Amino acid sequence: IDACEYWYGPYAYGRVGYVHTTDGALEIPTNVGYPEFMITQSIPNNRALFTHELGHHWWGNVVTPYVHNDMWLKEGPAEYASHLIEEWLNGPDALIQVEKDNLLNIMSTAHIDDDGFQALSPMPDEHIYGTHTYNKGAAVLHNLRGYMGDEAFRNAMRDVQTQYANTAITAVGFKDALEAVSGQDLDPFFDAWVFAPGYAVFEVRNWNYTQNGSDVDVELSIGQKLYGATVMHTAVPLELSMVSADGEVFDTMIMASGVLSDVTVQCPFVPEMVVLNRYQKLNQARMDHEITIVPGVTFSNSLPYVDFRVFQTTLVDTTLVRVDHIWSGADQAPLGAGITDISTTHYWNVDGIWPEGTELSGRLIYFGGAASQFDHALIDGDETGIVVAHRANADEPWQVYADQTVNTGSTTNGTGTINMNTLQKGQYAFAKMIGAIGMPEQEGGAFQLFPVPANDRLTVQLDKTSADFLLLDVFSTDGRMMQRTTVAQGIDRTALDVAELAPGSYLLRIAGVSGEVVGVRSFQVER
Repeated sequence: IDACEYWYGPYAYGRVGYVHTTDGALEIPTNVGYPEFMITQSIPNNRALFTHELGHHWWGNVVTPYVHNDMWLKEGPAEYASHLIEEWLNGPDALIQVEKDNLLNIMSTAHIDDDGFQALSPMPDEHIYGTHTYNKGAAVLHNLRGYMGDEAFRNAMRDVQTQYANTAITAVGFKDALEAVSGQDLDPFFDAWVFAPGYAVFEVRNWNYTQNGSDVDVELSIGQKLYGATVMHTAVPLELSMVSADGEVFDTMIMASGVLSDVTVQCPFVPEMVVLNRYQKLNQARMDHEITIVPGVTFSNSLPYVDFRVFQTTLVDTTLVRVDHIWSGADQAPLGAGITDISTTHYWNVDGIWPEGTELSGRLIYFGGAASQFDHALIDGDETGIVVAHRANADEPWQVYADQTVNTGSTTNGTGTINMNTLQKGQYAFAKMIGAIGMPEQEGGAFQLFPVPANDRLTVQLDKTSADFLLLDVFSTDGRMMQRTTVAQGIDRTALDVAELAPGSYLLRIAGVSGEVVGVRSFQVER
């Protein structure tokens, strides 16, 4: 009650009651119907439903949607109340977690549950009680708070309750009421988040700095991409965080619109990392995670929310790793040598504060066996040629990552792993590449293998330094390509990780990206 009154205004009724029903919950004023099966559920689940139904005493009972196609006007604020109670009890970090959990849910399922990406208003009749109305409605209320600012949002939500008590409002009427109280122009927000479907995401595509007296002028190129959206978002307030090499943080607000926005910000130090929306003030088409890795302290290498794994090789000091998983297509050009296609559905930004001498590795898993999975469009039943592409920033062309190992297993089941053997900062995306892919025919060539038989690592020694980008392809005896490792030019020795290969006999073929074969040799794996 305290949390709802803080954000939405004084409670309008003389009492609050909850009564068990055999099934279902309903926000009857003063006597909420509450399902008996919730007795067996967790305290957080009960807290969420208790608060959702309580939130309806403001949104749904005191102020009501004029038509059922604006059901989000009652279900969105009620569901957001179940987020606000977590913040009220457990602080900002708890709110960030519940927002991320909700965002991951709606981006993954709402368009499937509700027959496509839907605008909140007007919602088609058959979907008025769908995932968009409830869960995206809550996410959009959080975004409204991010656009307006906490104080203006709180004052406006409370004032609407007072001015429109015991009346019905439309989505446009809600916008007008918020604008009248706050003095803010909310057309860009409602046009993007209420009257249009989908999600936008903003990212720092590139940045540089110049010293300006005791301060630093940071010039940034901010890009926008879309996920299931039909319009570009405009006049978007974005929280920008700059982090120095020793961990000092400077936060400020910037505005972005359209495909590209150029912004200059004055910072009191030279930044090492630049981040947008670090504190989840807006729900956008991306998931993120930061992890601080400390030498000698174990950590989970599977990072939540971002479908990314990171492993330590050498840690010289405390290391901050940040991964943003962007739910929108990677730039389709420019593509470097050998790349024919790149993901149109998602990619990653990897950044952090990495002390000199830090060595990390990473792993990505591609999923393309089902039409609903991220990588189906790229794979389409054939994993042949799949690799990770990389670039340091969006001004550079995509290149086949120079130190990766692709473990396909079956090349037709749509699933496999790719190890980035030496992780670098920058952008990563799944791609397809050209290169020799058929079964090698004869053994021999200008390289040696040892030890044979191998256990978990196989060393490859070239007779001379490579002048080309090399593909090291491992084939099973029945002709299936089991693994591909990429190696940059200028090396004469490398080691293959064969720990994921089953014991047995294999062939290793080395070829350049242009297709010229260096050689083929057999080896065995024994354990």
